[in-house]
Amino acid sequence: MDELGNRLKNLRLERDLTLDMLVLDLKKKFHIEISKANVSRWENGISEPSLHYVRYLCEYFNVSLDYIVGLTDTRTPTKLLINSRKSAGKEVLKKKNDTLEN
Repeated sequence: MDELGNRLKNLRLERDLTLDMLVLDLKKKFHIEISKANVSRWENGISEPSLHYVRYLCEYFNVSLDYIVGLTDTRTPTKLLINSRKSAGKEVLKKKNDTLEN
């Protein structure tokens, strides 16, 4: 999972965050126990985070799981794509109903 480490480090650096700042933000936002040493080991490919932590990292950086593990270069979280598809579907139904009423 070296790709995860690279992506995690790049996401952190893009936001000008130190390891300390990232750990503090994660603790505050998600009320989780996480250490600077663990994040450093993840970034350097020494160890891999559990899915529990990966989920929080994806939410924090607003990226998809597929992106953070290197399966895609698309950063958009799937949840956002699903929501946009639902909205588009509602608009189609509304237009269809409007057409039927006229």
